[in-house]
Amino acid sequence: MHVIQVMYPTPDDPEAFKAYYEATHVPLAAALPGLRSYGFGYPESLTPGDAPFCIFRAVFDDAAAMMAALRSEQGQKVAADVPNYSPKGATMVHYAENEG
Repeated sequence: MHVIQVMYPTPDDPEAFKAYYEATHVPLAAALPGLRSYGFGYPESLTPGDAPFCIFRAVFDDAAAMMAALRSEQGQKVAADVPNYSPKGATMVHYAENEG
């Protein structure tokens, strides 16, 4: 499996972020082609320092499927929507997930 993880900084208006993100952005992301599963949450730090405000995790079969999704028309819509709720942007990482 291959994972995209998106981490968002604390927004100026957390409630507006959550309302837009959950009602509009997550459904856009859920329609990415090849998406196997996804989830998101609002973490709390267990160590000193701030946790991201929100983390989104999307799982694909492999890196090629992930890249195809990001390059798709739907992927472009997802990327273009980010400034509508997170003007501070987001940090995205991807990795091959190893199971233990």
